[in-house]
Amino acid sequence: MMEQASDDWRAGSSRPEASYLQSPDFFSRRVAEILAALRDADAQTRQSTLSTLVDALRAQLSESADASTGDIAEHYGRLFRNLPGTEHRALQIEGLLGVARLLFGCKSAARAAHYARPALEWARTLGRPDLHAQSANATGVYCLRLRDFAGALALLEEAYRVASANGLGDSALRSLVNMATCLQDAGYYGRAIQINRWILANRASVASELARECEAAAIGNLVHCHLARGELQQALTAGERGAELFRSAESKSNALSRHQFESFLNAALLEAGRIDEARLRLAQLRLDNLPGTPHTEILFSLTQGLCETFAGQADIGISRLEQLLPRAQTIGWYVDDVLRALIRAHEKGGDLQRALEYVQELTVYFATMRTQQLHEQLAHIQQEALGELDPASHAEVLLGEQAADLRVKNFNHDVAERERTLLENWAVAASLIDDETGRHCFRVGRFAYLTAMRLGFGQERADAIEMAGRLHDIGKIGVNHQILLKPSALSEAERTIIRKHAAIGAEMLSKSSHPDAQLAALVAGSHHEWWDGTGYPKGLKFEQIPVEARIVALADVYDVLTAGRSYQPARPHPLAVDELRLMRGRQFDPNLVDVFVEVVDEYYLAHGEAGDDAYRCAVQDSAMLRRRDSIERLLAEAA
Repeated sequence: MMEQASDDWRAGSSRPEASYLQSPDFFSRRVAEILAALRDADAQTRQSTLSTLVDALRAQLSESADASTGDIAEHYGRLFRNLPGTEHRALQIEGLLGVARLLFGCKSAARAAHYARPALEWARTLGRPDLHAQSANATGVYCLRLRDFAGALALLEEAYRVASANGLGDSALRSLVNMATCLQDAGYYGRAIQINRWILANRASVASELARECEAAAIGNLVHCHLARGELQQALTAGERGAELFRSAESKSNALSRHQFESFLNAALLEAGRIDEARLRLAQLRLDNLPGTPHTEILFSLTQGLCETFAGQADIGISRLEQLLPRAQTIGWYVDDVLRALIRAHEKGGDLQRALEYVQELTVYFATMRTQQLHEQLAHIQQEALGELDPASHAEVLLGEQAADLRVKNFNHDVAERERTLLENWAVAASLIDDETGRHCFRVGRFAYLTAMRLGFGQERADAIEMAGRLHDIGKIGVNHQILLKPSALSEAERTIIRKHAAIGAEMLSKSSHPDAQLAALVAGSHHEWWDGTGYPKGLKFEQIPVEARIVALADVYDVLTAGRSYQPARPHPLAVDELRLMRGRQFDPNLVDVFVEVVDEYYLAHGEAGDDAYRCAVQDSAMLRRRDSIERLLAEAA
């Protein structure tokens, strides 16, 4: 039977029999046998077998996923990953990347990344730039889906540099498009706009179907970024360029990019009051009769529902959007877009109470999704660290025998440091949404630390407060970016959403095993409580508010005042200090205000805007900020 299994998988058919593709139980029983057969087979048999497996994967990618697809992909993945020897690495890499794509299509980015990472490690040493760039790009996309922004940007930049250095124009453009998508998903719209503009300025150097797809994606993303920043005229200008692009015949086959673009442009046209133009574009999109998928159907219905609402047919438009929501939830995409459309439709229709209900639903959706993603990454850190242990240490860790071996203590320290890095990356990503320097969380942490030391707190406690200060606004990553960036006055519903970030942050931090995470969760959840009891989320007052949160609250407000935001200009140090004193006994603990002012007075006198060595080191060590600076250099080099 073992020889027969080997023969069955040889090349000679473009695809193995259906049972190999459709039966997870078969794979579970036979993976070990197939590996054993391949171990004893000659090189030609291995080559033909792996080629057949790769062909089978490609065929599977073109089919609709069902309940068994993920299980089948996992079996394929173990086979490609565990094959002995190195002489067929290229085929193993192609196989693992195919497995990852299947798993990603099954909405499992974590499992996709699990198989893409070894493919990337092999590709880095294989001497095949095409596979190296492809592996780095794919792994970067999966990291992006997991909200590991720093990791995604590092991998996408790696893919771009490898592709550029080896004349792989298509691959370089793909990496840039994904990099821009990563930045805009993180809320860093300014840098995303720069990259999208660069793509559009340089696309002509690559003439291919993929290059046209990249151009289409870039123009749609450019409209989206400007809309998110409230820059309506810039969005319309970019939209005019996109409309010209999609009038070309070769672009009409790119159905998803076209529908995404039309969705963004129609939103801009409707907000600008150009309703008839929006409806004409929608009618033309229907006439073009592009290939349909569940994704394009949702985007079309979303745009149609908004057009109907703005054209005075609110009942029809809102009904269409409400029926669309469960469809979006089923496929797992565009849920936030549909919820935002429902909010806007009910506002336009005059039903503000219903709009507020959808505001709450959008807030819960975002918060739940982001919290789940962070908790999955924290769990992955634990699993990854356990996988790196030798069997003896592994057993001791699982048994909880922390005192039994120094290796166990080192394990716990390593996990804590990895979790701290992950949490800080998320906090910086949250900060970048409304603070393009990304340094707010580090300044807050530093001022909180210095204040704690001045109050006589011990070193360990002060260090914990600094970490809590850095993570205090992590919950903003679970809030809609358009609201955080809104330059005009917020509505009551929008203020309600922003206030949710405190509770979201506390929940996000609650699952970390880092020894200081619980204090960070406490501070994240209470740094907007006011001394007089008028703060949020619980209306705590006086000493009910943890002293660590009272310290961070002072540092937070002081830094926002001196750094400025889209809704208010920066204030000089003396005026910011006057504001803190004015709020003594109302927003702030009166016993802490003078201590804090004394600390920041001395700090700026000694270090100025550059800050002290510890602060500068923390900023330099931030993976997220290093990636931002690296992207700036990349764009400068490309120019």
